[in-house]
Amino acid sequence: MSTKCGNENFISQNLPFLIFFSFFALLAWDVASTMTSPIIWAAMLSFVSMPIFHFINKKMLRGHAQTLSAMLTLLVLLILCVVPVAYIITTLGSEAAGMGVKLTHFLSALQAQAFSGKSIDPPAWMPLWASDYIRSFLENSAAVKNLLSGAAQWGAKALSSLSASVIEQGSSFLFSTMVTLMVSFFFIRDGGRIITWIMEIVPLSEDEKGTFFTRTASIMNSIIYGAILTVAAQAILGALGWWFVGLGSPALFGMLMFFFGMFPMGTAVVWGPGALYLALSGDAKHAVFLFIWGACVVSVADNVLRPFLISGGGAKEHEIPTLLIILGIFGGLIKWGFLGIFIGPLVLVLFVSVCDLYKKRWLDR
Repeated sequence: MSTKCGNENFISQNLPFLIFFSFFALLAWDVASTMTSPIIWAAMLSFVSMPIFHFINKKMLRGHAQTLSAMLTLLVLLILCVVPVAYIITTLGSEAAGMGVKLTHFLSALQAQAFSGKSIDPPAWMPLWASDYIRSFLENSAAVKNLLSGAAQWGAKALSSLSASVIEQGSSFLFSTMVTLMVSFFFIRDGGRIITWIMEIVPLSEDEKGTFFTRTASIMNSIIYGAILTVAAQAILGALGWWFVGLGSPALFGMLMFFFGMFPMGTAVVWGPGALYLALSGDAKHAVFLFIWGACVVSVADNVLRPFLISGGGAKEHEIPTLLIILGIFGGLIKWGFLGIFIGPLVLVLFVSVCDLYKKRWLDR
């Protein structure tokens, strides 16, 4: 009874402050919510770059110039991450646009030949059996002519829409990159003070704070390093194999390997059909090479690196359940896009950590 009265007195005494606090909390959220993605990216970049910052600050500058150390760390981050990513995005854009132009020209040529009554002439990159099938299927077919006409018009509209979207998203990407880099500088320089301030206001006991933040750092290390490094290594190796066998657009298909590498099906979804295409095209030598390369090199990189890195370096108490990773990846991707691949598993695992704290604080007592 006395506890209930004490709680009621506490709320009544602090109600004006709670209203005051809620008002400014809503205003702060209204401002910060428009930059959620750049802030999260900055947090991840600063987390990844902390070893570089500590090396520069403590080993090279003897801990006397944190601002200069943060600037040098950001410069290293630009060289190692931002510049390669910008180059990859530019290459992807040109390769995707080139593939779209080729597809549109191919559909337009098929449409013109179908309506003129001439024999169909598929492109040189298409396997012979597929060319023969297309010729026999398209000759004297009014329904197919209408389909080709609609497909050509759709392709032209899609390319026009894609170009407009690329221009629009390009300016947004530049703005987000600038915000991310500026916020990353302050996160890198003042990260220790920010974390200390957060720990001070979190409503947990000292033991619970230590457990929660230690687990958070371990999870971020596992997800960011495990996911990014493992999948990036697979994508680079897969793209090299794709380029070596002479298949087109290696950067585009390397990015597809990076994307599918996040999911249980893995990069085989990309290099497997590539090897099959080479085999159907009559290039058995390169087909066998790409299959062996994918199965014995790309997949082995996944099997060796991912279990060790994604589980917190083998620490049993920090293992991340595979189910949470899968649910977090799919749910995060639907909710936040590409960023959700990293945020989704982190949110779910931290929720389980909070549930553990609840169990120890209330249920076990």
